[in-house]
Amino acid sequence: MIIQVENYKRHKDMLKKGPYIKKMDLALSCRILLSMTPREMRTARVTWEMLEQWDISPEELFRRAGETSRKKLPPIIEPMSDVIRGFLIEEFLETAGADEALKKAEYEYKKLFGGEAEKLPEIYVLSNELRVQGASVVFYTDVLRSFAEETESDLILLPSSVHEWLILLDSPAYDLKNLEAMVREANTQVVMAEEVLSGHIYRYSRERNELFRADVVKTLDKNGKNC
Repeated sequence: MIIQVENYKRHKDMLKKGPYIKKMDLALSCRILLSMTPREMRTARVTWEMLEQWDISPEELFRRAGETSRKKLPPIIEPMSDVIRGFLIEEFLETAGADEALKKAEYEYKKLFGGEAEKLPEIYVLSNELRVQGASVVFYTDVLRSFAEETESDLILLPSSVHEWLILLDSPAYDLKNLEAMVREANTQVVMAEEVLSGHIYRYSRERNELFRADVVKTLDKNGKNC
């Protein structure tokens, strides 16, 4: 069993068929892993009937699914620039040798951004190693905390789809409303309806070790607790 994440409002009727954990406007549910190849994964939702047959609690179900998810679908965070270069190299390898494919990919990457690639702020992609249903890794223990500590920054997270998140290092230069508008536009024009995760953006606070929706204002009392 593994854990997957989906939009709560879009899938609330299906979610009721089995145990789930609501996280903001998202929901975590458990799936039976039917098959997995280097390019795809087939799963089936765990229902209340299955849970009764197995005679285990929802808490134990999620504990086991969490352990299996981390083992079979470990998290990966990589720069978007590396992801794009990887796609380009793979494309050119179909007609060229390794060295030539590498050179062509680098040329096309720089051409893609009009020579400004090095000046752009880095965007990171968060998913699992399979890059399928990888958005759930954001809830793996310590994944965000470790990356935030490594980069010494709070994080802004954009839900690309159920397969991945895009991460920006937090900065006052970012207009959060514009970022959210970009996410919603992508949801309607690029992402397939069944793969839309959310129309909101999220922030991760290093100080609080907490992920929350960016449009939900958080304040702290004198003891550092949420008010």
